[in-house]
Amino acid sequence: MLSPESHLRQQGLTPLAWDEILTLVEQKLTPTESQTFQRLHRAFAAYPAAHTVRAFYDFAAQRDLLALLAGFRFERLVDLAGALSTQALAGRRALDYGAGGGYLAAYLRAAGAEVTVADFSPATLRRLETLGYPVVAGEVPPAPDFDLILCADSLGEVNADEDDWLAAPENLGDPNYPGELNARYGFAEKLAPLKSRLAANGFVLLFEPVRHAHFWQGAARALEGAGWKAEVLTAPVLGLKLRTGDGGRE
Repeated sequence: MLSPESHLRQQGLTPLAWDEILTLVEQKLTPTESQTFQRLHRAFAAYPAAHTVRAFYDFAAQRDLLALLAGFRFERLVDLAGALSTQALAGRRALDYGAGGGYLAAYLRAAGAEVTVADFSPATLRRLETLGYPVVAGEVPPAPDFDLILCADSLGEVNADEDDWLAAPENLGDPNYPGELNARYGFAEKLAPLKSRLAANGFVLLFEPVRHAHFWQGAARALEGAGWKAEVLTAPVLGLKLRTGDGGRE
């Protein structure tokens, strides 16, 4: 199988700076559409909630901008695909929860997984369906059960860590750290509906662009309090591998 980077490049992705993306977007859109793109992006960047994500990515998918946007996250996608490459993927029933442009879903499929996709953006889902992926709409995917659920930069934060309290490693020892982390990120609540979708011995891979190892230790404690078994992943990217309390479906 191709390396993660080679596989992403084969999908037409290339690293791009944000100013390069804006230039290319302006070349593809009318002036009015360019203004709409920038307005939707500002709203999404300021408040990454379900409705702002949906509006921005619907607009991008309808205008064939997803590959350009993925260029800004190219190195991140390489790292995430590298993390997937450390797992046994062949034959697994996988759900890419928040699949976006489908670039990690494509990596999973190339590795032999049976991939289903979910996303907040209906336009993105329609695009992924044309690429041959079974899709589920809404926040709670229905049966069948999955051996692997991938949440890669798809859950988002409730509140940003603007005061850097979570980022300060000395605060990890505070007994309130897990609760404060969950209050800001909402992982326990967002992951709860996925528990019943895991097959026996199934697991969730959770990644968010937070580069503090102690944050993930705190996240593990918070999710263990919500009934998960949590393993902190450290390379090539920080994250969590989660199983339910009985090792699979409750």
